[in-house]
Amino acid sequence: MKLGAEEQFLVGQPPANETETVIGSFPPANKGLGAVFEDDGTTGYFYAVDQGGEDLEMLDALHVYDVADVADKVLPVTAQIFWNEEENAVALILNGQCHALYDFQRRAGFCRNAFPPAQNGQAEPRELTDELVQQYFAA
Repeated sequence: MKLGAEEQFLVGQPPANETETVIGSFPPANKGLGAVFEDDGTTGYFYAVDQGGEDLEMLDALHVYDVADVADKVLPVTAQIFWNEEENAVALILNGQCHALYDFQRRAGFCRNAFPPAQNGQAEPRELTDELVQQYFAA
């Protein structure tokens, strides 16, 4: 696994002088493919994106949480974005647990609550399981 980004934040609380928490990772060898976590104060989403063209293209959006449903909002969260060795799959880790994963080769995204439904015709189930995480990121 390769660490692409790591930051601490408070759920629903943007950094000073910001309107939202945004954490991104764009490995240079990926020609613009990347991942972005965003907490806009209401929800947390993990996005697979392509910034290789003229405009940023969102390939997938994966729901991570609703701020209102997070019990310990006063405790800092450590967010990490990890890539597999080939840098064709990326995962969002919050406090040591994987919450979302995107496979750029298969154009398939997964998250714990399988929301929202895939917009790109992804046929396989969207629910992220521990077994699926192990397939991509086994030590």
